Amino acid sequence: MKQLTALLICLAFLAGPATAQEKYLKKFQRQCGDSAETLRAGLGFLIKIGGALIPARLIGDEQDEAVVAKRLMQKISRLKVYYIDGPVNSESLHQLRRNLIEKEHMEELMTVRDEGSTIYMLNKGKDDELGNVVMLLKDEEELVMVHLHTSLLMSDVQNLIDHFAKND
Repeated sequence: MKQLTALLICLAFLAGPATAQEKYLKKFQRQCGDSAETLRAGLGFLIKIGGALIPARLIGDEQDEAVVAKRLMQKISRLKVYYIDGPVNSESLHQLRRNLIEKEHMEELMTVRDEGSTIYMLNKGKDDELGNVVMLLKDEEELVMVHLHTSLLMSDVQNLIDHFAKND
């Protein structure tokens, strides 16, 4: 009984850091809920089912692309999508990014700006593993926040880029 209790306590401590980013995302969503429509959906189970059970021939026309997609889906363990339909204060979004970077020790992988849209990608992983990934996709009138728990390696991302570059 003591061993089971100790094991449960250890698992609780391990789960804490994984959900810390979600705390900031949920708080941000609640703040925006007063002035905009919001939605949160956990889609990790669909990714798991898709990666494990769906045959590659049903995913895409090209066999190579379907196999690549299945490999990537199998390395995503959790996926949460937060959607905010309405104007988002740029200062509050900047504060969210700052909290994720400073308090959760995430690092900013990239920022892409294109015609009024901005994409921020943040990461907290070990060594070559992406680990926890947060993507903030801001448009003029909406914001989508994507939170992934992955076992993806940087080499997986490079292989994906190489695969699409080869096909273009």
